[in-house]
Amino acid sequence: MGLLDFLFGSSKAEVACNSCVKSFAQMWASYNGRPADGALGDDAYRPRSDPLPTSVPGAPERLVAIGDMHGDYQKSVRALKLAGLMDERGKWCGGKTVAVQVGDILDRGDHEIRTLILLERLAAEAQAAGGQLYLLNGNHETMNVMGDHRYATLGANHEVLGFSTWRDFCALMKRRSGCPPAEGRPDPLQERREAAMAASTSTSAWHMARARPYNWLRSRALAPGGEIARRFFAARPTVLQVGGHVFVHGGVLPAHVEYGLERINSETQSWMLGQAGGPSRAPAFLRGGSAVVWARAFSASDEARCDCSTLQHVLESIPGASRMVVGHTIQTRGINSACDSRVIRVDVGMSHGCGDGPVEVLEVLRDGQVLRLREHGPAVPLYKSVLWAESCLAE
Repeated sequence: MGLLDFLFGSSKAEVACNSCVKSFAQMWASYNGRPADGALGDDAYRPRSDPLPTSVPGAPERLVAIGDMHGDYQKSVRALKLAGLMDERGKWCGGKTVAVQVGDILDRGDHEIRTLILLERLAAEAQAAGGQLYLLNGNHETMNVMGDHRYATLGANHEVLGFSTWRDFCALMKRRSGCPPAEGRPDPLQERREAAMAASTSTSAWHMARARPYNWLRSRALAPGGEIARRFFAARPTVLQVGGHVFVHGGVLPAHVEYGLERINSETQSWMLGQAGGPSRAPAFLRGGSAVVWARAFSASDEARCDCSTLQHVLESIPGASRMVVGHTIQTRGINSACDSRVIRVDVGMSHGCGDGPVEVLEVLRDGQVLRLREHGPAVPLYKSVLWAESCLAE
């Protein structure tokens, strides 16, 4: 444990070592084939400023949507298999399917990083196979980048400890071997000292009232410019249109359309990257009850409480849009639609820490069928999408 003594100090080294041994055997199997230069090296600190997709034209043969995962690796795997996206070997098997996960992979569960790495690898395999797996940012991703870790579990923080320790180990070995660090990569030991000092002097409510072991490491990794924020979240859109479907975690409101969906994606990315000249705090469209990741205007279980007129106005304001697909608000009766099928709600509270509901996913076929796929039972048609079928015939 000499290195861990060096990194943590002797009083913390044994805990750190036990955490690494316990967590990394399983996590290692899910890394994405770039261990030396990617997951274990400086890849997270390379610039990730490519423009994010906001609109994907055309109607895919098969479109899939998956709701909130909240750190539940096993339920996430079951959802991916139910959707026909992952085989028994853990490999992409969805062919040219286009799939969208609508955010909230973080919080309430113990296996956030393991799930993130799995999805990252599957997304790369999907692209190689002619398909796509898009991952959106939800309110829990943005909360964590803001520094709000109230809903992180102790197990998740131990996972961050293992991830960060291994990355710092590799960075130190590179430096001790004479390899130059990637541009922008700070000294890992100095970074640890500064993060620990900042946490010990913080007056923020979630540090003082809900402090957990090694929460300062979580803050370091998830803050704007941090290794997890850069690698996993800055490369994601917050709003994505695929054909006629607009995917978003909470809801797109008229103010968001007026502000510009591409602008929302680019400014979120700039903030998460911690770029010089970028936003110093989370943009306003990510904060508050009307934020794009927080809105519930179209998610009430009682359809009479849904703002269907606003939804119609929003869709008419987005070229080519015919319906919205949202997560964020648990639907206890399963995936369902509202407002004359202009909105589909896909958060079924499937994660163990957030309802432990049954696993369900949404499937939209090119012939217009819209199906609720269930783990235990036959698929249930939501409706026949005439608009979707007509748009396909027009291509």
